[in-house]
Amino acid sequence: MKLTFRAVLFYILIIIGLTTLITGLVLYSWPRGPQSGRIEFLGLRKDDWRDLHMQISIVLAVILLVHILENRNSVKVYVKTTLGS
Repeated sequence: MKLTFRAVLFYILIIIGLTTLITGLVLYSWPRGPQSGRIEFLGLRKDDWRDLHMQISIVLAVILLVHILENRNSVKVYVKTTLGS
């Protein structure tokens, strides 16, 4: 079984997307209030989770752009068939 560059990009997108989702859910469910920044979850404080979420999201956006560029012919066909030409 040979993994192509496109397949590797796809699996990386899935992994990073899920990681972004998990960090976002952690931040969403984080307690609010003046002392909430002192709480730790899995060894990280709220600011650490926020930084991690932002950095992973940036990596996700870059890899997503590479994925779209790699599949630009498929994207063109999809746009033509769905929006008409």
